[in-house]
Amino acid sequence: MHDPRQFVLMAGVFLVIAVVILTIGASDAPAPDPVAKSGFGPERLPFACGFTRDDAGPDDMEGRFTLRFDATRDGAFPYCATLTRGTALRPRPGDEVICLAHRAATPQDLWEDANGGTLRIFGTDGARYTRRERAPGADAFAPTSDVLYSGFCEGAA
Repeated sequence: MHDPRQFVLMAGVFLVIAVVILTIGASDAPAPDPVAKSGFGPERLPFACGFTRDDAGPDDMEGRFTLRFDATRDGAFPYCATLTRGTALRPRPGDEVICLAHRAATPQDLWEDANGGTLRIFGTDGARYTRRERAPGADAFAPTSDVLYSGFCEGAA
C-alpha cells in the first residue's frame, strides 16, 4: 500500500508550501492610511455649525444654537467657538464660549470640549454634538447628562 516514508515526505512538502504561502502573504505592503475627508479641522477655520437638540420642538429656541469657530488660544483646548442660542430670526440673549481640541480627522473630524462633550463632523453628511449639560433651571451642583444635537457645518460666511 503506502509506505510511511512516503507519508512523511508528502507532509513535509505540504508544510513547505504552506510556509511559502504564509510568507508571501505576510510580506505584502501594509494598507495605506485612510484618507481624511475634506472636513472641518483646524485648517478650515473659521467655520460655523448649526445644531438642533434631538427632542426640540419647532418653537424651542433653547434647543437650537450656532457654534461659530472664530478664535484660538493656548492650552489643551486651543480652538474656541462662540455658542449663540436661538436662530437668526429668533435669537436668545447671551453667548457662551466653548473651547475644543481637534482629536482626529478620519473618517470624520472629531472635536472634544473641556466638559467631556464630543463633536463629530461628517463633512457634508452632517454633524453630531454630544454636550454635557444640566437640566434647564437646575442649580450649579446638579448632575450633568449627555444631550444630543444634530446639525450641519459650513465654511465662513
